Amino acid sequence: MDAIQILVHVADNLKTSGIRLILALGLFFGALGCLGTLVSVVKRSRSGKPANGMKALMSFCLGGALIAMQQMMNKAAHTLSFGDVSFDAIAYAPESMGQAKLAIDAVLTLLRVVGVLFFYMGIRRARRSLVDGHTGLSAREDVSTGIVMGVVGILLACNPELLNALQKTLGLTWN
Repeated sequence: MDAIQILVHVADNLKTSGIRLILALGLFFGALGCLGTLVSVVKRSRSGKPANGMKALMSFCLGGALIAMQQMMNKAAHTLSFGDVSFDAIAYAPESMGQAKLAIDAVLTLLRVVGVLFFYMGIRRARRSLVDGHTGLSAREDVSTGIVMGVVGILLACNPELLNALQKTLGLTWN
């Protein structure tokens, strides 16, 4: 087995299990976060302390975004005119590249998994800004970093569409 075959094998196996794991983590932590927010609001209201309704609403929205992460990725990709995010293996490079085609497609497939992970981490980072005790500066930093990670995640998850758009814009072609 040479290095290209190992790379293709790793990309194929990691694509399926990695994306399923990330989506399952999103579902688990999203539901857990919504439940935790509900418990916190009920506990604060029973003790007579005022509960921040806007913070609770944002926490529920971001928890829902984690639960429905695949749909959120599709909506973000549609916003960038990339269409739906596909979690299939990528076949992007032309056949004329020979063995390099397999390596290019495997690397692009691995980048898709990294993109899904970045999108997940971006939502989690934005949700972290709602934790009590954050100053306004650190909360803004968490939100801005989360948004950047989410956008980079979408760009990596839709890398064939991004490469096609770059090729059209810059006038590049495969040789």
